[in-house]
Amino acid sequence: MSRNNSGVLAKINVPLALLWLAGLVVTAVGYLVLTSSNAIQAQFASSGSQDYATYFTAQSGSTLGSTLMGAGVLGLLLALAAHAVTRPVGIADSMSATEPEEDSFDDELETTGPIGNDDQNTGSNEAAAEPALEPTTTR
Repeated sequence: MSRNNSGVLAKINVPLALLWLAGLVVTAVGYLVLTSSNAIQAQFASSGSQDYATYFTAQSGSTLGSTLMGAGVLGLLLALAAHAVTRPVGIADSMSATEPEEDSFDDELETTGPIGNDDQNTGSNEAAAEPALEPTTTR
C-alpha cells in the first residue's frame, strides 16, 4: 500500500491546531474559575460571614481566573499570528504546484553585435564581436 499525502489529514497543521485548542481551553477554564470565585465573594459579602479564609480563597481564585483568561487570549492571538504567517506559505506552495513556470524574457532577446554606433565598430573589432545568442528552450 502506498500513502496518499493529498488527504485532508495531511493538510492539517497539527501544532497550529493544538495552539488554537490550548488557547480556547485556557480561556474557558479561566472564565469558569473567575466567575465561580466572584460568586463566592458575592455570597460572602451578602451573608455577613466572618470566614475570611473563604474570602481570601475567592480573591485568589479571581486573580487566578483573570490571569488564565489573559494567558488564553494571548495564546489565541499567537495562534492567529502563526496562522497568518503559515497560511501564505501554504497558498504559495499550492499555487506553484498547479501553475507552470513563466517564460523568461531573456530567452527572447537576441543580440547581433556590440552596442553603439556602427561607424565606430567596423574594421578590426568585427573579429572580437560576440556571437549571437539563441534561445535555450524550444517552443
